[in-house]
Amino acid sequence: GIQAWSDEKKNSIMNSRVGPTNALATAIAASKTPTTFIVASGVGVYGSNFFANENDETSLPDETFDVSETTGFLAEVSRQWEAASQPAVGSGAISKKNRVVNLRLAPIMSKLGGALGKLYPIFFLGGGGIVGSGDQYFSYVSARDAAKAIVHTIETSSLSGPVNLVAPIPCTNKEFTSALGKVLFRPTILPLPEFAVKLLFGEMGEEMLLGGVKAAPKKLIDSGFEFQHENIEKALESAVNENI
Repeated sequence: GIQAWSDEKKNSIMNSRVGPTNALATAIAASKTPTTFIVASGVGVYGSNFFANENDETSLPDETFDVSETTGFLAEVSRQWEAASQPAVGSGAISKKNRVVNLRLAPIMSKLGGALGKLYPIFFLGGGGIVGSGDQYFSYVSARDAAKAIVHTIETSSLSGPVNLVAPIPCTNKEFTSALGKVLFRPTILPLPEFAVKLLFGEMGEEMLLGGVKAAPKKLIDSGFEFQHENIEKALESAVNENI
């Protein structure tokens, strides 16, 4: 849920992802059967330092972006998560036996769960508003596009390594707030100020709510994938009007 990160919570987040992934990767490496191993990761690997009016002239980071020194807890989780999958790649004579894909997922837009699932009832009741300055970028993907992209990845053998599963047009928190209010026909006039976010949620709030993330789905697009919901309004219309 949306709650401050204690050390125990952070350890749980890290261990629940790294340990099982490494165990699976090690088992796949030992198997003689060629395997496609698709592992979840997150666009948080790019850091949370993307804001309108500051980085607008900076191109969207794609899969070639150096993430070795990006900052933040979520970036470190994603780095270690992806590293845990690497034993499955193998080495030497068996290095090309398996295909490993690290799907760098953006938040998936569904009113049934995830980030939007928590925000939906608040906005539905007219309690929504911008968070902090509202200039922080927000990456997302519709549930339908996410499902189609996963199938596309499974079926496209040329895809390997990091793959950004994110809508091609990022938005700011202001744009997200406006779009959700428009789709729900609700006002969005109750902001959550920066000091309140920091007071209530600490490090988690600073990184996930006040921080900004954006990324480009270059590999997916280059491999022929077409997004059905390429902007935030279309993604939210799908999320609100479809039970997916």
